Amino acid sequence: MSNTLAVAAVTSTLRYLLEQALGGSQPGPVGSARVTTLHPARLAGRDDPELPKGINVFLYQVSPNPTWSLADLPTRRDDGSLMTRPQAALDLHYLISCTGDDSELDAQRLLGRAALALAVNPVLARDLVRAAMAHYADDVATMFLAQADLADQVELVKLAPATLSLDDLSRLWSVLGTPYLLSLTYTATVVLIQADIAVQAALPVRERAITVSPAAAPVIAGVSADPAGGAVVSGTPLLVQGSGLLGPGVTVQIGPAGLAPASGATPALLRVLVDDSVPAGVHAVSVVHRSAAGPGGQPARVVARSAAVPVLVRPQLSAVGVSGGSARFTVSPPLFPGQRATLTLSGPGGPVAFALDPVAPGAAPAGAVVVDVTGVGAGEWLARIEVDGAQSLPGLDAGGVYAAPAVSVP
Repeated sequence: MSNTLAVAAVTSTLRYLLEQALGGSQPGPVGSARVTTLHPARLAGRDDPELPKGINVFLYQVSPNPTWSLADLPTRRDDGSLMTRPQAALDLHYLISCTGDDSELDAQRLLGRAALALAVNPVLARDLVRAAMAHYADDVATMFLAQADLADQVELVKLAPATLSLDDLSRLWSVLGTPYLLSLTYTATVVLIQADIAVQAALPVRERAITVSPAAAPVIAGVSADPAGGAVVSGTPLLVQGSGLLGPGVTVQIGPAGLAPASGATPALLRVLVDDSVPAGVHAVSVVHRSAAGPGGQPARVVARSAAVPVLVRPQLSAVGVSGGSARFTVSPPLFPGQRATLTLSGPGGPVAFALDPVAPGAAPAGAVVVDVTGVGAGEWLARIEVDGAQSLPGLDAGGVYAAPAVSVP
């Protein structure tokens, strides 16, 4: 790959190549002609008696190379770390203009030399690039080219004539803001500019273990609590219905937790027990099939995964009691790091909400909740908790009134 001087190196190599063509043995040399890399608007007009004689190389457009731009995808792992060095793959579009005295056909003679030189060198060979960089590195204005490494690029830059319609030519010269000059257009492909960034290289593969087995992707038709219609909480049996559910290393993935199905599983029905490893909230449920662990401690691989179905896991709140002005509760499943939770007390003075402090990252899940109730007033207070949008369900008393969990504040 090349560094950020690659674009300037291609332009300088073209300039060097055309300068060599000016001094070639072809008939009809144009005296005092030289090669420039100016914007065409900076060249003198056609009616200017002092019109310079020479060839001008102008990079008028840069476009991404469609093939190489996708060659290094993906460049990052799931955690954001770099797998490979990111690169920019570019095609360069050049306008080769010739100027001189029209009465002596200077521009046409120069155009013939330029076209022949570029036809003889359709590929910018490594020796040609090195010679160009060494030639211009001695000039103060272009001494930075000594650091260009275009000659070491994995793929050589290739030149191809580009045919523009009369309409395209008219638009191009209109954008350039100058009268038309006798010109050729070329495309140089491809320039690969790679970032100088350290990447985390993976360990080499020691051996390959390939297992072939017939398997169909599992399909989930529905997910429901057992018994049907009940809320999904910790300890609830969950029924997963569909087709092709049973397979090698089958697990039911509920959010971050992977649960093994209970005995008696069939391809059409899996039964799992939701435990405290499943946080409260809305989660995606999917059936995952994994291969057996490979030799040498190789981890199991995911061989099939179903589409995801949402399920709401509600928290359960239990009152412990009130002492020292603090009300204590237990919550199941426990609060995991990153979860947002709000505890609400409903009683004589109206609802009072407490925003709970989140569990610190990396800390163990918290199953205990403590809130300060010194200012809520005396009486019986019904407690509810909301975790990541999932609310706990209060219990009913014998009269069908919500009554639990409740705390008595003195």
